[in-house]
Amino acid sequence: MHLPRLKIHYAWVIIGLSALLYLGGGSITQAFGVVILPLQSEYGWSQGSITLAYGISAIMSAALSPVIGMATDRYGGRPVLFVGVACFFIGTAVSALATDVWHIWLSYGLFLGVTQACLNIALITTATYWFREKLGVGVGLLQCAQGVGPAGTTLLIGLLLAHYDWRVAFWSLGIGCGTAMAIVVFFFRSKPADMGIDPFGGQWPGVVNQQFTREIRMLRDKVRAASIQSTSAFWKLVFIHYLGCLSHAIVIVYIIPIAVLAGVGPVAAAGVLSTLALVSGLTRFLTPVLADSFGARGTMAVFYVLQGLPVLMLFWTNDTWNFYLFAVIFGIGYGGEGSAFPIINRSYYGEGSLGRSFGWQLSGAMLGMATGGWIGGVMFGFFGDYVLTIALSVATSLAGAVVIMSMDRTDRILILDWEEGLPDEARSVPLRGSAAD
Repeated sequence: MHLPRLKIHYAWVIIGLSALLYLGGGSITQAFGVVILPLQSEYGWSQGSITLAYGISAIMSAALSPVIGMATDRYGGRPVLFVGVACFFIGTAVSALATDVWHIWLSYGLFLGVTQACLNIALITTATYWFREKLGVGVGLLQCAQGVGPAGTTLLIGLLLAHYDWRVAFWSLGIGCGTAMAIVVFFFRSKPADMGIDPFGGQWPGVVNQQFTREIRMLRDKVRAASIQSTSAFWKLVFIHYLGCLSHAIVIVYIIPIAVLAGVGPVAAAGVLSTLALVSGLTRFLTPVLADSFGARGTMAVFYVLQGLPVLMLFWTNDTWNFYLFAVIFGIGYGGEGSAFPIINRSYYGEGSLGRSFGWQLSGAMLGMATGGWIGGVMFGFFGDYVLTIALSVATSLAGAVVIMSMDRTDRILILDWEEGLPDEARSVPLRGSAAD
């Protein structure tokens, strides 16, 4: 069955659907900071025990990300997304019914942790399949939605908490967003081949689009992933993701408690988190475009510095308007910190399956989120302030910039000879008259 030709390439539809999924469910874990104080006030749980849920969520994402990446390569993004949507509804429902702190550990730690990993890996991996050209623009739009989503979710939860309670907030998100996400995934497609079309920009040059058997495709993905993981750049990217996410997890989880401790009202404090998330949407879009045009390595290093240095403002920020100024300045670097990873992966490893690679790199990111999201509560319990937590956020971002600049240049593919590890029948066939002849 041949689908009618669309005036708009379906790659852009995929980006739109992915953005809706980020807006619906990919933002709830990043809005966690808004529920810390209500839970502490109602049940008397310590900040350390509450934020442990955030840490467990990130650790679960870290542990499962390589497996989810392999599942995305093998089965496609669509089935993985359906799993993520199901876990989203269960997680929000358990949160709404929670009466003990371990219920929050279960809902956020297990179910919403799986949701976050499924969305992050499946959506980014799918985007790389759909674009031969303009990948930076496509990923930028997707990352923009990932930034704007928490802004809306945080503000919505903050308003619901001001008038109702956190149970109503979670039931509203679970039923409303869960239903909308399931409908969106129904129209999602994992690869252009699923619709019988080429990626945006045409078929990849130099290679015949062979219809390999399932066993050979699995072998090719395995050998290519092993080749990617044999490079030092791959493991540096995992470590860089860890450092960058540790740094901004501290801010996005604790900015509301920090602001309230300084005398800012709860709704205004939630607005600070919404503001930095909203501002980050701009640089989430611009960073992949800049990285695609001017080089990913230098672009990433600049934004790691721009993420780290503004956190120093929290040492002297007290007034509400100062917190909003911080949110604007920090949001610029925060949005660009992780947005160029798909571009630098394409620069280093070329076209092809990247689910496993993104899975390992997201594993590093989630371990960073776990560390940053939990350690602030522990330090506050010991010292009664966030001084050392803020210093740690600054230091890890700047360390990430140093590691980035120690990596290989991005003007050549690092695994040009990866197919030498394949038997002849599993290798791609060069097009007649191509540069590969």
